[in-house]
Parts: sequence; structure tokens; C-alpha cells
Amino acid sequence: MIINQLQQIFADASLSGIESSNEIEKTQIYTDFLKSFPNLSEVFELGITRDKQEFTRTIKHIFRSIKIFLNILSDSFTYEGFSSQTLSKILKKLEKVQQYNSLIFPLILSYHDIGKFIRKRDHPHQSFILISTRNLLSPFNLLENDRMLIEKVIQYHVLFATIYTGESTYYGSYSLIRDPILAQLLSDHKYLSLFIDLLEIFTYIDILGYSYSRIFDHYPVYYEKINQNLKDIFRLLPNEEKAIQKALLYSQEWIDWRIAGALRIFQFVGTKSYLTENFYFNVIKSSLESIPYEQFNFTRMEWEQLKESLLKQSCKIQIKYGLAFLMILAFGSFHRSSFNEDVKISHKLILFWMLLCQETKNRSVKDEKGLWNVYVLGIHNWFTLPRKNLLKIDEKLISTVIQEAESFFDEELREYTLNLDLSIIDSQ
Repeated sequence: MIINQLQQIFADASLSGIESSNEIEKTQIYTDFLKSFPNLSEVFELGITRDKQEFTRTIKHIFRSIKIFLNILSDSFTYEGFSSQTLSKILKKLEKVQQYNSLIFPLILSYHDIGKFIRKRDHPHQSFILISTRNLLSPFNLLENDRMLIEKVIQYHVLFATIYTGESTYYGSYSLIRDPILAQLLSDHKYLSLFIDLLEIFTYIDILGYSYSRIFDHYPVYYEKINQNLKDIFRLLPNEEKAIQKALLYSQEWIDWRIAGALRIFQFVGTKSYLTENFYFNVIKSSLESIPYEQFNFTRMEWEQLKESLLKQSCKIQIKYGLAFLMILAFGSFHRSSFNEDVKISHKLILFWMLLCQETKNRSVKDEKGLWNVYVLGIHNWFTLPRKNLLKIDEKLISTVIQEAESFFDEELREYTLNLDLSIIDSQ
């Protein structure tokens, strides 16, 4: 049993020990892990060859995630941000999956990020390709639907988290709705529930798998709402049109939240008495006054009007690897902390969204309903950029980068890609 093997491998491991290991590939845990998953040896070697730093970071994350999973399962996991009630709730959800098939979750955790050794920016899809083309799950004698379930959770494993952080919206499920293999699997309501529940449980553990992450008791409240909304969407299949319309409706209701993601509403809402949803939304609204509307030929309007008109397009936009950039637009710098009641943000955040919505709408000539995958490229590490580089991000640069961005349309997926090249910010 894989679960027993993992318990033996990680029995004496600590989360801090995994994190502090400088050469993870030389540890006994690494050696023993590959004995249980020998078909990962070649993939791991590829990771070491291509980018040793990313490889080390990814393996540590995988190992930390497995250790956390085992600790939760044994009811021995403690975390400062979670009450015992929250941990109990997560354990009960995990136990339901384990009772169905104890292989599913360990396999998801072990294989979910291997696509980073191919290409980080779309690593969930790259993980799926590696698993499916190399038949990496074949040694485990899974039922066909269970194998498919694992592969599809891995392929779409960032959706749940990115809806919550605002990097995506419910309309991001467009890709899943139009996936015929997934649609066939989800036609069985047992697998529909399993799929969404797995995405939710995985997201807790995936976040905790990074040592710097901080999450709190309010997460399950919002996650359960996302869980229910996604189930509402997918229950409408095989009627794709109705499912897409439901996803759009939920996305429109989510506009305030998704834009407030740049203020880290998802992390700190409710952690102080004044940090309510409306507090964050009002901070955004107050920045509208400073927008140079005339300079960009926009009509000045109130927040609700703006949402109903131009920002409606934002529902169809997913931001890939851009959360740090959005935070910098709002604050002029990147920080993971909360803020005081008198906080003010720059109008650059909303201006960015207005310009991006306008540009993607103008380019939506091949399919007005198509999903836009917007990649923020050109910056290796936002956190190490000096202040002088961040000062380059003015209104003119934002507009130029959006207008000059390369885009293409995938005829098969009916999805757009827009590449925002911000490398000029990192140049001296």
C-alpha cells in the first residue's frame, strides 16, 4: 500500500527538516520516495538538469505536502492559523476520500507539480501531459475513472485557489466545461462531487506545502462557497451553454472580490474587526477619483456602472503568475502583511483592469465567449526588484505593455492567450 510506504518514508521527517535541506536529492527520504515511485526517476533527473533551483523548491514542496497530508490523516497536524474545529472539518473531508480510495490523494500530491520541470507557467497542464503520455499511473491498477479523476484534478489543480485569490474567476471553468473527457467523467455525480471536493482539500494542503504561506479560519467558509458554486456549474453539463452562462453569472457577482485580491482580501478578510469585505471594496472604489479618464478616452463613471460596462469583460480573464504584479500596481511595492484602516491604493490597479478589459474585448474577434489566459512575463523574481525598477510602472508603461502584448487564439480550445512582457521593468 502506497499510504503505508509513505508513512514509513516520512515517519522521522519534520517539515522544518525538509525545508532546510540544501540538497534534497541526496537525502534518504528522496531515495526511498523514488523506490516507491520509480517512474518518477527520469522526470526528476530532467528537473535537476533543466533548473536545479526550481527542482529543489518543487521537491521540497511535494515532500512537505505529503508530510502535512499524513499528519492531518493521523490527526496530529497543528497550525497556528487554524482552530481545532477547522482542522477537524478538513480531516473529515479527507477521510471521505480515503474511504473511497486511499490511493487517490497520495498520487495527486506526488505527481501534481512535476510539470514544473517542463514549463512552470502552465505546469498543471504539463503535469497532466507527463502523466498521461508516460502512463505514470499504470503501476497502481486503478479503475479507469479513478485514473482519469486523478489526472484531471492534477490538470486543473490551481482553479480553486485562483478563484479565491482573484487571479481567476468562475469563468475559468470554461476550460473544464469544454473538456470532453472531464465532462464524461462528471456526468456521474459521484465523480463530480469527488472532483470538486478533491480540488478543495488539495488546495488547503498545497498552500500549506509552502513554508511561507499563512492561512486562517475564514478560508473554509469561502472555500465551501466556491465548492458549491462549482458543483452548481458542472451539474448543468452536458449542456455547455448553460454551464458557461452560470459560470459567467457567478463571475459577475465576484468582480469586487477578484479585483480586491490584489489587496490580499483572501488572506486577511475578517482577521481584524475593520477588515470586512466592504472595507476592501471601498478602498478600491476610493481610487477611482484619481484615474486619468480623459488621457485614455474613458468616460468617468461610478463603480457599479464600471462593473456593468467595461469591467464585465474581466470575468473572462485569468491572470497567470500576476498576483505580485497586481499588488505592486495597488501599493507600489510588494508585501505580504495586512494594512491599517487609513490605507490608500494607487489608481493604477483599476486603470490596468480597464485597459486590459478594453484590449481583450477588442481582440475577441474570433470568439466573444472565449476565455482569456493573460500571462505576466519577463520578471524572474518580483520580490527582489529594487525600488527604482518598480517606479518604472507608470500609466504609460501599463498602457504600452497591454497594447503591444502578443496574443493568439487556440481554435481547438476556443481560448485566447495574451502575453504581457514586463521585462523592461527589470532592465537597467
